[in-house]
Amino acid sequence: MADNLEKNKKYCEVIESKIKLDAKPVAMKLIKTEEDLPEGYDLIDEKIRHCEMVRKASLGNKFYSTIDEQLCLGGAGAIGLRDMPEKLANGEKYFSLGRFQDLETAKKLTGKLSIIEDISWGMIYAPLDEADFEADVIQVITEPVGGMKLAQSIVYKTGEKINPSFAGIQSLCGDAFANPYLSEGVNFTLGCDGSRKAADIKDNEMTVGISKAKIEEVISGLESI
Repeated sequence: MADNLEKNKKYCEVIESKIKLDAKPVAMKLIKTEEDLPEGYDLIDEKIRHCEMVRKASLGNKFYSTIDEQLCLGGAGAIGLRDMPEKLANGEKYFSLGRFQDLETAKKLTGKLSIIEDISWGMIYAPLDEADFEADVIQVITEPVGGMKLAQSIVYKTGEKINPSFAGIQSLCGDAFANPYLSEGVNFTLGCDGSRKAADIKDNEMTVGISKAKIEEVISGLESI
């Protein structure tokens, strides 16, 4: 636990020294059962969306959530706390919102969304420099110039172009958590209506999700550029 905290403090220090942030990077970890819950984390005392929980953690709060505290069922489905609601999975919901020209197109897109199908009991959220656990994913909310720096930190080591995956739908849940979690990579996303309205992701902000498999590489790259 102490080792994880020291590592996360270092990661946070490097990110904050290289990237302009208005809030803390956020560490998140899925927990399979209640017995796996570490000490020192209280259940969130309100029912809000996953993206709002990320924002809350970025402002200095640490807590955990089960499915019962997740207001947005699509977000909860993407991060693996429940099955994806049928009307979201089959495209009906997004078609009804006028996002697609027809139901077939909506279904084509929803079939490609990043969704964690293995169901977990809960999720821990914490500011990165207060997290004493190994995060599954670290999310950084930043201006595009910060996204550029993170991109540069990746190509520094790989020499490969980055291929972000996003659709303006299910951003902080699907794009910035489920995608890096499943791919063990890094993903860049431009937000969605839900996260911009509910979680106060600003017009000039984007989000980057970094998996535990990639965080050392990203930090090393940031230190080098």
